[in-house]
Amino acid sequence: MQLHRAREEFGAAGARLVVVGQGTPAHAADFRRRQKVDDLLLLVDTDREAYRLAGTRRASLGELLGPKVALKGLKTTLRGHPQGPTFGGGDPAQLGGVLVVAPDGSIPWGHLSEDASDNPPVDQVLDAARAAAAA
Repeated sequence: MQLHRAREEFGAAGARLVVVGQGTPAHAADFRRRQKVDDLLLLVDTDREAYRLAGTRRASLGELLGPKVALKGLKTTLRGHPQGPTFGGGDPAQLGGVLVVAPDGSIPWGHLSEDASDNPPVDQVLDAARAAAAA
């Protein structure tokens, strides 16, 4: 959602945001409706093959519910962005990541989450997207 909020900046950088979630097309439609992200391309990977290929992993209990994760969740909620339910239908311990895919299909930049609270700063992703678009 943090990246989606900066979608105009990504568009200006020549990038397109795409979310790959685990679940079914029905889960994706429900997520799109609940989050009010009609303009976001959501792809579903029921077998989590894209996650495996990207190198993401499943979180331990501490990486899902530990103090660091709980504190970040509380801060996010207090800023008016509470954590909603998971995408649906998938493994709640599956960690994600952010990949920048260049026009030639290469992946010049990536961030794989270390725990459930680990998201890269939007500016860092934007810089990587700009560099990939310019290459």
